[in-house]
Amino acid sequence: MVSALNGFGLAIGSMDIIGAVFFELMIICMLCRRRRASKKLQPTNVTTLFGKGVGPRMLWTYLILLNVWILASTLLVIGILWHKPQLLLFWLTWCLGGLLFDVVFMLWWFWEMISGDTIDALTNILISMLTMAIEFGFIYVVYNIYLNLSKSPDGKESYDPLLRFAYFLF
Repeated sequence: MVSALNGFGLAIGSMDIIGAVFFELMIICMLCRRRRASKKLQPTNVTTLFGKGVGPRMLWTYLILLNVWILASTLLVIGILWHKPQLLLFWLTWCLGGLLFDVVFMLWWFWEMISGDTIDALTNILISMLTMAIEFGFIYVVYNIYLNLSKSPDGKESYDPLLRFAYFLF
């Protein structure tokens, strides 16, 4: 039987996987469109971002990152189902890395706001803050699942160096 907290963790992991697969399919469609356009001798920058052409390297980098995201979410789901808390640490570190990227982007957008493009920068900052709030909530839930799975059945905490490292992080 799965507790409500573990069920919520499973929902987080499965929705992460579904979302990442959806984005992968979109990027694969963009790459296919680019290939068809290059065969017809049209300009190769079919995909645009802010009016600029997006190169295939950027799309392949996104695909690699999405595959790592799927791997991290799969480890999260497997760790919950098999009661292996060590597998949840990869997802937690992945999300902490994502939070660091969000902080870097927010600083970049603050600089953009100071330099003059206020409306776009404020929109990006608000979206990033919403993303960070949701991510903090997910990290809190998964960290509590990790703590619950790390306890032995008799209520005592087992000696686990990864758990001690997690206590150090949080």
